[in-house]
Amino acid sequence: MSETLIFEQPLNERIRTFLRVEQLIQRFNHFIEGDTLWDTHGALRTLIEVADLISRVDLKSELMKELKRQIANLEGLEEIPGVNTEHLRSIVDSHRALIDKLHDIAGNPGAQLKTNEFLHSIKQRAAIPGGSCDFDLPSFHHWLSRDNSQRRHDLVLWIQPYREIHLAVAVIMDLVRESAGLKTVRAEKGFFEKTLDPAHPNQLIRIGVDMAAPQFPEVSAGKHRFSIRFLVQPDLEARPIQITDDLEFALACCAL
Repeated sequence: MSETLIFEQPLNERIRTFLRVEQLIQRFNHFIEGDTLWDTHGALRTLIEVADLISRVDLKSELMKELKRQIANLEGLEEIPGVNTEHLRSIVDSHRALIDKLHDIAGNPGAQLKTNEFLHSIKQRAAIPGGSCDFDLPSFHHWLSRDNSQRRHDLVLWIQPYREIHLAVAVIMDLVRESAGLKTVRAEKGFFEKTLDPAHPNQLIRIGVDMAAPQFPEVSAGKHRFSIRFLVQPDLEARPIQITDDLEFALACCAL
């Protein structure tokens, strides 16, 4: 049986930011497990991206608002027959504990990294192609020469202020994804359109396609509807083109 490749399309800015944070932390976790200088280099550059993204939004506030919103919706499910209330309450309790942890974070997460001269010097050069050469950043070159265990220790210390943020994002996104299962639908001549119910808190579209298939989805989404075009790109130097055959794919409209 072939594997399914999942594409996700956020339907609001909050979920869009959560997905970006999630992806960056996953990338950081991948690099930090490596032993080479290039793994360390990748982890540090990713850390700088994490700090930059989180500094642009009041992510702590957004996470607390989303956790409270989910608690209210989950508590509304308790009266539905057949609902596992014990499991529901454990999720609600976990959410409340996360809110308390986020509330205990003083100021903006990672604010102390802004005063870290070493990281600041690397960030300044990060936008320049090849800007982290040893002649540009001798301090970085010297740090990279340290034992891998020491480099990893420093990276773990620097990412620590964002761990509670990542945990909250992971919990929120797990529930959002689990709110709707994938169902098989048909795109006629490679096109699919669906109207969204404005009464539901639509947050995320998930699209599943055969990993071995040549086509991929391009999504255009608004508040009230979304459309999907399935494209192929046999030549990576040419523009993708829409397929003209009917296609079955998996779809989930996640709302919690």
